[in-house]
Amino acid sequence: MKKRVLLVTMLQFFLMLNSCSGPESQPGGTPEVKGEIKADYITSFFINDFVVSADNILYTIGQTNDEKGYYVSLKKTDLDGKETTLKNLDLGIYTYARLALANNGDLLMVAKGNDEPHQDKIMRFENNFSELNPFYTMKPISSPFASKINLFRICSNNDNTYFVFDLNARNIKRVLPELKGDVFVAGSGKNEIKDGTGLEASFAAVTKIISFNSILYLIDEVYDPSTGTYKNSAIRKLEYVNNEWKVTTLVSATNGDHFSDLTFDTKNELYVVNAGKGIFKLNLQDNSLSLFKDGDLRVKASGSGRGVYSSFKYTEMLKFKGNDIYLLVSGNLIKISDFQTKFAATEK
Repeated sequence: MKKRVLLVTMLQFFLMLNSCSGPESQPGGTPEVKGEIKADYITSFFINDFVVSADNILYTIGQTNDEKGYYVSLKKTDLDGKETTLKNLDLGIYTYARLALANNGDLLMVAKGNDEPHQDKIMRFENNFSELNPFYTMKPISSPFASKINLFRICSNNDNTYFVFDLNARNIKRVLPELKGDVFVAGSGKNEIKDGTGLEASFAAVTKIISFNSILYLIDEVYDPSTGTYKNSAIRKLEYVNNEWKVTTLVSATNGDHFSDLTFDTKNELYVVNAGKGIFKLNLQDNSLSLFKDGDLRVKASGSGRGVYSSFKYTEMLKFKGNDIYLLVSGNLIKISDFQTKFAATEK
């Protein structure tokens, strides 16, 4: 585990170094240049996941360090770009932490583990984020031959229920905390990407789940560790049809491409990040992908003067909140307000 964490940290640090070059990447930087976009703020550390609250507070979780050691840290960034560390967690246990926001603003988390006691629980940050306590514990699997529950991803359904992916069981379940229960949705348990309903459908490794109009959209991938490439990376849809949960693959890349994120904007358009290729739009009428952004990205934060010179090709995650866009690009999390106007200005 320690060797793997160190390798991940070194790789992320290398990407951060390669995302910036020249004086424009330093605080103060150079004077404004053609094509430069004014960002609200830029924050950088090894971010695993982030969410944006109803009052536009950014919450990030990922690897960080100080004079006392290395941690997985939960941080918040306010509207002015001020970053505050809320809680440090054990790096070995919470390396794979992922976040979700409840309807009431509670911040929830799951984290894949091996034999750690948290892997079957949805956790919640409480008492002004000073404590991390169990929010919901999955119902134990009755079969003595079943693997331990290993929650890998979580998604709020915006109705006080949640969908989770169990990496060990290779299935998706719906959690209903108010009823103190969870129910099976889909997944055969086989490590494969196969469409179908309920037990007939199969998942490999679901790395992202989002909910939109009671339909789930997810990224499902088959990764080959021996070659370090993706055999299959798919955007899939999970919807309740005729009293069954139906899984349908919308787009599948088998050429080593890797979809790293997907999200809807305020116009109900679905955006997909193809790592190393850029940001694309997915047309849900014909399941076609069209390029949105893949060129140079030159930004400078209005307040701090911190700058980043990189490319949209190196986008890892993104979210839209009204007219604002949040981009995680090679370790730099960038907030740009009124992004449509600013993007258009650089294209003139």
